[in-house]
Amino acid sequence: MPLAIALLVFAFFLILVVGIWWVSQTQRTVRKRLRPTGPQTSRTDILRPERDAMRGMAGALRDTGLPQHLARLATEAGYKATAGDLTLVTLACAAVGGAAAWLRTGGLFWGILTAVATGSLPAVYLLYKRGRRITRFQTQFPDALDMITRAIRAGNALSGAIKLVGEEMPDPSGAEFRHVDDEIRLGTDPGEALFGLETRMPTEDVRFFCTAIRIQRSAGGNLAEILDRLAEVIRERFKILSYARVLSSQHKWSAVCVGLSPIIFGLMFQLLHPGYFDSMLKDPIGPVLIGVGLSLEAVGFFVIWRIAQIKV
Repeated sequence: MPLAIALLVFAFFLILVVGIWWVSQTQRTVRKRLRPTGPQTSRTDILRPERDAMRGMAGALRDTGLPQHLARLATEAGYKATAGDLTLVTLACAAVGGAAAWLRTGGLFWGILTAVATGSLPAVYLLYKRGRRITRFQTQFPDALDMITRAIRAGNALSGAIKLVGEEMPDPSGAEFRHVDDEIRLGTDPGEALFGLETRMPTEDVRFFCTAIRIQRSAGGNLAEILDRLAEVIRERFKILSYARVLSSQHKWSAVCVGLSPIIFGLMFQLLHPGYFDSMLKDPIGPVLIGVGLSLEAVGFFVIWRIAQIKV
C-alpha cells in the first residue's frame, strides 16, 4: 500500500510538471523570439529585485553544467525545450523519486540513490531520441546531397538548393535544412549557418559536408562535383557503418545489462522489502564488498562498451 501511494504521488507530480511546461511552451517561444539579440543602449531594471533573488539558485545550477548539457541533448534530439524547463523536469523527477524511496525505506541512502536513478530518466530518454534522430538523418543525408547537387547543376545557388532540400525532404533532414535556410535568409553568414547544422547534428558526414562547403567558398571549384563525390562516399560509408552496428549491437546491450542490472535489482529489492540489505550494510566488510562490486561492474561496462565502438 505505501508503495502504491508513493507511485501515485510520483505520477501526480510528474504529470503536473509536464502539464505546466506544455501549457507555457507557446508563451516561452514568443518571448524568446521577441528577445533582443544585439547590444542594448539602455536597460529596463523593473524586475531586478526578482532577478537578484533567483540569481543564486540559477547560478549554482549553471555552474554544474547540467542545464547546458540538457539543452544540447534536447537540441540534438529535436526538442524545442529550454534549459530551464529540462532542469526543472530533471529536478522534479529526482525529488519525487527520492522522496518516495525515503518514505518507503526510511533510509536516506536509498532515497539519494533512487533520486539519482529517477533524475537521470529525462537524460536517458533524450539520449535515446537523439540516437534515433541522428540515425534517421544519416540515412537521409546522401539523398539530400544528391538533391543539392541536382539543384546546383540546374542553375540554382547554394541557398536555393538548401531551401529545396528543406521543402522536399522529410524530417529530420528537412527540418535541419529549413533551419539553415531560415538563418541564411535572416542575414546569417552561410558558414555560421552550417556551423549551427554541425552543432545540431554532430556526425562525421555533416562535418565532411560543412568542410567541403567552406573550402569551396574560399578556394573555388566545382561544388556539384564535390558534393556528388561526397554523397557517394557517405553512402558507402553508411553501408559499412550499418553492418558494423549490427555486429556490435549485442555487445552494447550486454554492457548495458551488465552495468545497470545490479543497481536496478538492488533498488527493486530494497523498495519491495525494506531492510533487505540491512544485515549486509551493518557488517564491517559489507560496504567494502558493495563498493568493490560496483567498481568492477563499472570497469566491465566501459571495457565492453569501448570494444563495441567501431569507427568507420
